[in-house]
Amino acid sequence: MNDTSTETQPSRVECRAAKDPAVRLFILAGMLIGFGVWCFADMNKYPRPREPLELKYINEWSSYLFNHGGAYGFTPLGVIPLVWGIVLLKRRLIADEEGIGYAGGRKVAWGKVERLDAARLENKGILDLYHDGGRRLRLDSWKLQNFKDLVKIVEQHLPAEGRQDSTGHQGADSA
Repeated sequence: MNDTSTETQPSRVECRAAKDPAVRLFILAGMLIGFGVWCFADMNKYPRPREPLELKYINEWSSYLFNHGGAYGFTPLGVIPLVWGIVLLKRRLIADEEGIGYAGGRKVAWGKVERLDAARLENKGILDLYHDGGRRLRLDSWKLQNFKDLVKIVEQHLPAEGRQDSTGHQGADSA
């Protein structure tokens, strides 16, 4: 975190969700739903085995169980990452003069932020804000767009005394 007094300081920053995490979830959802549809299409090719469920007939039984169970198991499991990805894309983080928080959720006032951990900001793009007795709000550059402006507004509203560097030292020199 650097001294950015020469640059203009934003008064309100809105960070939409980055697309990469959601795309990964959509790929997983597509694979699971695709496997479910494939199992459903192939279900008639694998009738129930006439042999008892024993180890020597495991191939026949596993083909039957995979195709019949997969048709009803993979498809609903694929809906979970699909919905999760849609929810991630709709999230927006808003930081303004009052505080920081996700739209529609609880906003953390700047005065309630107890500690700022910037130890992984330079390497990983992760900034942790601790508030209300140790609760953490993680700001991740991989999950949020407009991250540089967000860091600027956080620096603007939080004093250097509450920051912590990678060695765990606090103070203005560690930021």
